[in-house]
Amino acid sequence: MAHHDLIVIGGGPAGYAAALYGAGAGLDVGLIERHKLGGTCLNVGCIPAKELLETAAVFRTIGHAEQFGITTSAPVIDFAKSQVRKQSIIDTLVGGLGSLLKGRKVTVYDGNGALQSDRSVQVRGGSSGDVDLTADHVMLATGSAPRTLPGFEIDGTLVMTSDEFLSLDRVPESAAIIGGGAIGCEFASMLSDLGTQVTVIEYMDRLIAGADADLSKVVERSFKKRGMKVQAGVGVTGHEPLPGGGTRVMFGEGETVDVEIVVMSVGRGPVTHGLGLAATNVQVDDRGFVVVDENLRTGEANVFAAGDVIDTAQLAHIGFAEGMQVIKQILGEPAAPIDYTTVPWCIYSHPEVAFAGMTEAQATDAGYDIVVDKHRFAGNGRAMIVGETEGLVKIIAEKNAAGHGGRILGVHMVGPWVTEQLGQGYLAVNWEATVDEIAAFIQPHPTISETFGETIMALTGRSLH
Repeated sequence: MAHHDLIVIGGGPAGYAAALYGAGAGLDVGLIERHKLGGTCLNVGCIPAKELLETAAVFRTIGHAEQFGITTSAPVIDFAKSQVRKQSIIDTLVGGLGSLLKGRKVTVYDGNGALQSDRSVQVRGGSSGDVDLTADHVMLATGSAPRTLPGFEIDGTLVMTSDEFLSLDRVPESAAIIGGGAIGCEFASMLSDLGTQVTVIEYMDRLIAGADADLSKVVERSFKKRGMKVQAGVGVTGHEPLPGGGTRVMFGEGETVDVEIVVMSVGRGPVTHGLGLAATNVQVDDRGFVVVDENLRTGEANVFAAGDVIDTAQLAHIGFAEGMQVIKQILGEPAAPIDYTTVPWCIYSHPEVAFAGMTEAQATDAGYDIVVDKHRFAGNGRAMIVGETEGLVKIIAEKNAAGHGGRILGVHMVGPWVTEQLGQGYLAVNWEATVDEIAAFIQPHPTISETFGETIMALTGRSLH
């Protein structure tokens, strides 16, 4: 029976972040993974999705080349070849992760990890064979799996989740995306750019319901302008396969749409089966999430949980932060609880969406007296140069005594490369900076990020352009 200072069950972002961070601090770490290192993010999530979105962006750019005076023949997509490139990137990153873990002397076990009542862990069913482990601390990070809805059984061909969708070797002629959140909008945008006729069906009254309403409006308007059909505020009731192929999706009050494939993008559920929690004091809520306190501790002494298996934002970078927070707890270092209301969100659709902090509605509901300003990319020189002027920057600030912007409460962006621009907005929100403090910083010219600076300046009561 081997002993470790820390055993991590799950090798996704939260799990491998804890393993690397802990081993770097001198802990003896064992990491158990039953599938592939990197978890959802590296294998069937963030990385493959963004690679295919980049393929779509290149295809879209070539299609618009004549705007720049460049004549090209009609572009043709070999999606199978793009999948080869995608897999090459995944393999490189997964291999690099394995090398990092080995370099920091993390012991990796292949198999299913199950927690026992005495905080020991059994490893079974993998190439590592039957292994029994003990540890001073255990972290559960078994991640999540795609959800579906009644009436939409996943067959991987006609009805699929993100797992199957990201391995398609062809571009379908038509598709229904069930769910208009972050994942659904990314998939819809990618397929539309590649020539698929897309219908997005969203139960909430708007796309990306967690974003500020002004951002949602820009995305929906862009989608419709590009020929996508957006059905918001309706639910799906089922589907009927068609004799000639494809299926008929039923939604709303007797409405239907015929499509080649259906992609379910209705969220992800935690994976806890096989963890052996029944024999422990680890609690699971009615939605299947492991219950933790603000320091990520479960009801079992010295057992933590992090990542998608707990009820926090299902984002890889949140998993990284949670994994490192657990290590700080184990080491007895200061570890302030994560403020999930101010974490960064990035959605890689076209147009991109990025935000941190309160929306206008949230700030108002919280009782803040606020001032809001919005600047569009249509007036930004760099945006004009690259041919991407759609979108805006919106900043919410607490009103100061002079009636202008004080502390920055939220930064919201939709448009070109905003996922790469959010950094300064995220820092401003989390440093509780004021409008005057941020306005003192010089924005380089010409850059798309100047629009952020212009919006900040306007909130001081003195705008430039």
